[in-house]
Amino acid sequence: MNPVPGTPTDGRLHVGWEWPEALGFLPWAGAGFLQQGLVAGWLKASGFPSWFGLVCGQTVFLVFVLFGFVRLSRAHGRGFAEVLGCRNPLWPRHVGAGLLAGLAFLPAAYGLQALVSGLFRMLGFEVPIQNAVELLIAAGPTGRLGIYLAAGIGAPVAEEILFRGVIFATIRDSGWPRVALLGSAILFGAVHFNLGALVPLTGFGMLLALVYDRTGSLLAPIAAHMVFNAAPFVMLLLGVEFAK
Repeated sequence: MNPVPGTPTDGRLHVGWEWPEALGFLPWAGAGFLQQGLVAGWLKASGFPSWFGLVCGQTVFLVFVLFGFVRLSRAHGRGFAEVLGCRNPLWPRHVGAGLLAGLAFLPAAYGLQALVSGLFRMLGFEVPIQNAVELLIAAGPTGRLGIYLAAGIGAPVAEEILFRGVIFATIRDSGWPRVALLGSAILFGAVHFNLGALVPLTGFGMLLALVYDRTGSLLAPIAAHMVFNAAPFVMLLLGVEFAK
């Protein structure tokens, strides 16, 4: 379990997971993903609002991912905060870079989604909006706050740890940077289970991987992801209609 640190002079930290370590983390993420769906489905069947199931399911997924990542970090001889990038003296710069990257990608993301959805309509298929956005529109103030905490804050932390912090980093440090970049991005887009969002989310996944690779800090893609996921909430506050 030998760490692969980045170049100290540029302030970056790259932790190279070995395959047995990464594979030991994946069952935690997989179990969290499975439990997320089971919890959400059970709560909905029990009469709870759909948004409550989403929030609780996302929270369960986050807990599983965090627990698995803490174990992975400790097994590698590093603290969780260090691997996350919190102890890097350049962390404010990394967060700022992530925020700017997330904002910069928003026009491209919504443009790509509109283009892909339009093509599907031309072929006779209707692409629904993402489930979280649909629940956000239908929810009241309490539900919207809960969805924001789960999808706007919790989801970026859990997904960046999984897709960039483990999957991308492991494949990249095994000598396949292009496979890591494209593969982790496609997987990231696919797990959202929405055809209209697949292309923009895959592109966003590539951007997040590049941001992480450049800074060596997970704080950067987490910040970018939070900005990106906050966009629907801002649009709702501004009264902007959501197009499919």
